[in-house]
Amino acid sequence: ANAENDRINRLAAIAVLGLALAYTIIAIANTLVMATSDRRHELATLRLSGATPGQVLRMIGVEACLVTGIGTLLAAAVTSVTVTGLRHSLLGLAPSVRVVIPWLPLAGIALACLAIAVLASLIPAALALRRRPAELAGVPE
Repeated sequence: ANAENDRINRLAAIAVLGLALAYTIIAIANTLVMATSDRRHELATLRLSGATPGQVLRMIGVEACLVTGIGTLLAAAVTSVTVTGLRHSLLGLAPSVRVVIPWLPLAGIALACLAIAVLASLIPAALALRRRPAELAGVPE
C-alpha cells in the first residue's frame, strides 16, 4: 500500500510541477519575445554602427544566456534560504531531516529554460534584422 501511495504521490507531484514548468516556459517566451521586439531601434543602431547581423544575434544569444544564468542562480539562492529555514524549523520535530536535491531534473529544467530563452530572443531578433537598418531606425515606437 505504501508503494502504491508513493507512486500516486510522485505522479501528482510530476503533474503539478509539469504544469508549473509549462506556465514558466510560456512566461519566459512571452517576456523575451516582447522585449526583443521592442529593441528594434537598438538593433538598427547596432547595424548602422557597423555590426553584422551575426554579431547582433550572438549578442542577443549571450544576453539570453546571461539572463537565464542569473535567474537560475537567484532561484537557487532563494530556494536554499527557504530549505535551510524549513530544515531548521523541522529539527525540533525530527532528529535528522535529510535534504535531497534532485540534480538531474533541476539541470533539465534549467536547460529547458535556457533553450526557450535563447529561441525566444533569437527568433524575433532574426526577423527584425531581415529589414534594412535604415527602415528599422525610422519606425516609430
